[in-house]
Amino acid sequence: MTIPMATMLMAVLAGCATGSGREPPPVNVNTRTLPAAASAAAEAETPLGRALTDAVNRWRAEKGAAALRTDATLERAAAVHAADMAQRDYFGHHNPDGQGPRERVLAVDPDFSASLSENIHRLDGAGYAATSDAALAMAIVEGWSRSPQHRRIMQSAAATRSGVGVARTGTRIIAVQVYAGD
Repeated sequence: MTIPMATMLMAVLAGCATGSGREPPPVNVNTRTLPAAASAAAEAETPLGRALTDAVNRWRAEKGAAALRTDATLERAAAVHAADMAQRDYFGHHNPDGQGPRERVLAVDPDFSASLSENIHRLDGAGYAATSDAALAMAIVEGWSRSPQHRRIMQSAAATRSGVGVARTGTRIIAVQVYAGD
């Protein structure tokens, strides 16, 4: 099944890397805990998450970049963020409480010090229900590859590890990939 280009473009335009200057910096944001409901609902190592990791690594290999290693801290932060966006019906790098990628990662590992970035993606529509995880993952990577900022993050040689989180609610799929160096 092919994914409608208009829907793909909408989702790609909505997700971006952190530090882009598009969102105000949070002030006095919680770095000790993650949103409780999302934390309880977050799923680790979903089939679509594994397919997305594989698809990004195949794309990186085609561009001459090394494969990303899966990182449990980044995966937990990504999974909770995906679940939080699904539960509280928002889409962005900062949650309604002001937590961004760095704050979420610090809530999982207070000693985390590497630089990081994040790509997010949302697919809406009943047509995705019958689409395989591999096809969905390729569509997400294709969408990210069309955006200069997303592409730069996916291809960055500084990124050596990542974590993917996925949440599905109704006909909506939200994917988050957090990238970090060593």
